[in-house]
This record gives sequence, structure tokens and C-alpha cells, in this order.
Amino acid sequence: MLVGPNNAGKSTALDSFRIAFDVLRFASRRNAILKTHDPFGVCSTWMVPASAVQNDLRACIHNFGDGPAQITIKLENGNSFIISIPSDGDIECFLVADIAGRKNTGFLRERFPLKLVVVPTLSPLEQNEELVLKETVERNRYGRLASRNFRNFWLHKSKGDFEVFANLVELGWPGIKLSYPEVEYGGAKPIVRMYFRDGANVREVQWAGFGFQVWMQTMMHLSEADQNSTLILDEPDIYLHPDLQHRLLDVIGQRVGQYFVATHSTEIINAVEPGDVLIVRPDSRGARRIQGESGYSDVYAAIGSSENAQFARLAKTKKVLYFEGKDARILSKVAKKQGGMDFISSTNVTLMKTDGFANWSRVSTSSWVFEKFFGFHIPVAAIFDRDYRCDDEVKEFLNDVNTNDTQCRVLPFKEIENLLLVPAAIAAAMKRHSTRVLPANWEDDVSNIFQSCLEKMKSKTLSARIGSRISYEVGRGSKKDIATISAAEEEDFTNSWLHEEFKRKVVPGKAVFSDIAGKVQEKFAVTLTPTRIIDELRVGDIAPEMFEILHDIKAHLGE
Repeated sequence: MLVGPNNAGKSTALDSFRIAFDVLRFASRRNAILKTHDPFGVCSTWMVPASAVQNDLRACIHNFGDGPAQITIKLENGNSFIISIPSDGDIECFLVADIAGRKNTGFLRERFPLKLVVVPTLSPLEQNEELVLKETVERNRYGRLASRNFRNFWLHKSKGDFEVFANLVELGWPGIKLSYPEVEYGGAKPIVRMYFRDGANVREVQWAGFGFQVWMQTMMHLSEADQNSTLILDEPDIYLHPDLQHRLLDVIGQRVGQYFVATHSTEIINAVEPGDVLIVRPDSRGARRIQGESGYSDVYAAIGSSENAQFARLAKTKKVLYFEGKDARILSKVAKKQGGMDFISSTNVTLMKTDGFANWSRVSTSSWVFEKFFGFHIPVAAIFDRDYRCDDEVKEFLNDVNTNDTQCRVLPFKEIENLLLVPAAIAAAMKRHSTRVLPANWEDDVSNIFQSCLEKMKSKTLSARIGSRISYEVGRGSKKDIATISAAEEEDFTNSWLHEEFKRKVVPGKAVFSDIAGKVQEKFAVTLTPTRIIDELRVGDIAPEMFEILHDIKAHLGE
């Protein structure tokens, strides 16, 4: 996600991909020449006419200098494609590969297998779209005129391809059923129509709102994407309301392996992993990647947003769910795995952060404060991490904090990241996202990594649980001496540690998952993220208590 103020360079970065897309499309169909490029030596080289690029290249020269402008794209395999754009004349591009350059047309596709899916600037559909040749559709397909040939594009596709597209559209608009385009004769020129059914009503797509038209056009491009694709998308949030923005992210996550999306939407920024957000500033030569939750303040400052937006939403939703850290992002994804529980990302609920048990008074008084502030009743719910607290402390806490207006629940494990500690899901994510062939017996190696990372945390976890238990007992005035409390907790912990499920619940999930991911990256060059693990989770992998918690919260909020 590329974020930052206007004119920072987000769209310029995406335009470089658009230019590369056109240049690669031209070069991959033509033989190369061999030419020396210092300091890279002899490389496969192509000359591409400026007319092959749909962007206006007159504005490409860096800071209005003499040029040439240069675009360099490097793939994970180490190969680079370099594009040199002069102030006038043909574009020169060449491939810096891991083997000697060749002239044949297949060499570029083989050594530089970059599959870009570029969503062009979208506009309203034509009211009367004239029937055109397939060649015309292909010529305009990736440019600013793509919207003018939207119906023609699908008219030239098979009904099977159209069905895949129609199903994607339905993900954003449940209940909508698109019909294959048809040609209407009788006027001066044949007109292509496309109808959709919405309940009992049948309408032509141009009669729908612009948001629906934008969604359809975006899905048209995504329908051809796969896990080997890199998506290029500029400001999809302009015409899509927050709920559709979340659904768009879901589709992108399912269909492409990588994406570059420019956005100002706090909905989108909050929904992705912190490390997936790049801050682009006009006074910097590079983007800065967010490192953890604290980096979000820089993002909101850059895009001109603030927490005040939360209070504006609260006035609309009239219900609040408190959570810790980035729990809502993970909880939302997990909830979607459990039927009927996908309400956390809903625009009908306002999400607010709390600092855990220590801040419980803020949660317990929120309903009263909001009523005084807004003048209407607001149900409040909260989901807290368990940390290292014992059952007695959790039970006592819930008895104190829960009221008619406020419902709190505590996770059945140390923290939300413990949900990610599922060996089968980790192995499945590795298999799906590995860009190279995994070695023999790799699953045994991963299992050993998993167990060693758990065992490493045994001593720390035991110490923390003993300390937490002592604090609780002393705080409630227990007459037990500290040695007795400590010995009892240690005995119970040691016996329980023999069970795999107990280990996965009590260790610090965030630290263990980070350790596992680091070792997997080092040994197998596979990147593991919470989203990738959750995508591979089965319903049976999720603690049944999670369903009960989500069910209770949903009922309390009236969702």
C-alpha cells in the first residue's frame, strides 16, 4: 500500500509499472539485439517506439531535466529489466540476467516472468456502447479508453470466462446476477448491452451507480489474475464505500501474489499488515516501510487523517468494539472463517483500541460517556488478551467489568497471535507461497522449527505465569506464602506442558510466530505473515471458545 500526501509520487510510481507493462508487452513479442551496457556487459536489448506506450511520455523526464528517465524493476530471481526513456525518440530497454543474453523472443519471458495486471483509470460506462472489432477492444483494453469497450470485451470472451467474472462481481454485490452481453440491432449501428438482475428488477449496467460500474471494471481485470500476478491499482477507494474496500482487499488477497496499490483510505490502511504499508513523501528518494503499530501515526499525519474520524463514525454506527493492538485486523480475518461471524470489519461497528486489563475502567464507563457526549445509548463490547493471568483472575475480572451496557470477553490464549501457531496451516502457507521447489523432508524441518520455538519460551512463560499468579494472590489478600503459590503454579504448568494444545495457548504467540517466520525465511526463503496463515486455517484449527466469544459480542452489539 503506497500512502502519502497528494503529489508525493504514488501515482508516478504506479505509472512506472504501467510504462513497464506496455514496454514488456512489446518487447516480449520481438527478437532482441545484443548490446553492451556498462557496467552490466552484453545484454539482450530492445528498442520500443513511444507509440507502444499509452502513458504520455513527455512528462517522464526527472525534475524536467534533459533525461533520460530510467525505470528499473528487479525480480526475486535476481534479474533486472531496465527501461531508459529519452526526451524524444525510441525507448531503449535491456535485461540484466543471470545468464548470457540471447536474441530469441522466449528469453525475456523465461528470465523475467513478471505478470503485471494493470487496472487503468476507470470512468463511467458508455450509455450506448457500439459493437466494435476484437482488435479495437485489445488496443484499448489497458488504457483510458478501456471503459468504452467494457461490454465488447466480454462479448468476445467465452461464457465460462464470463461466469468467473460474474462470480467475482457478486462478491461485492451479493444477490446481483450479471447476464452475458447481447447485441441490440435496429438502430444506425449495433449496440452491445449487458443486463443484471437485482432481486425482481432487471437493469442495464449503465443504469447502476458509478460505484458498481467501477467494481465491475476492477473485477474484469482481476478475473485474469493469479498467484503469479502483480496487481497495479491507483486509489480504488475513491468510488467504493468502506465495506466494498474491505471486500476488494479480500479478492486481491485471494487472487494475486503481490500488489502495489495507492490509497488515502484509512479503511484499507488499517486492514493490511503494517509491513505492507509504504509511506511516500515528495522530499524523499525512497518509500519508508511501516515498522509496527507505532508507524501508523506517521501514516495518518501524511494523509491528513486522525482519530477524530472514529468519533464521526461512532455517531453513525452507535456501537463500539474495543480491542488490543492490531487484534481487530486478525480477529476480522478469523471471524470470516466462522460462518455468520464476519461483523468486525463491518462499517456498522466502530472499532477503538484499548490498552488491556489495565485500562478496563475506560471500557466500563464508555457507554455512560458516549451517552453524555452523543446523547444516545451506545452498546459497548471489548475483547482482551489473556496474557499470563490465571482462570480465577479472569473470572473475577469479567464479573467486575460486565454490565447490561458493556460486555467484555477474554481470549482463551495469551494473545491473538497464538491463533497462528498451527503447524498444518504454516506448512500449507509455505507450500502455497514458496517461489522455489521445497527440499525433501522440508515438513519435518518445519515441525522441528515449530517445536524448538515453543520450547525456547517454556522458561519465560513459566516465570511470567508464576509472577502473575503471585501478584493476583497477594492483591486479593491471600494468606498463602509466595513459595507455596510458586510451587503450585510450577507443578500445574509442568504437567500441562506435556500437552501440545496447552503449549500453543500459553506461550507469547507474537514472539513465537515471529521466531518461526524468521527461521522459515532464513532456511526456505518463504515469507510467512498472519494473513497467509489465517488463509490456510480450517475451522477445526480455531479454538471453539473463539466462536463463543464472537457469538456473544455479535449478539450484544445487535449485529
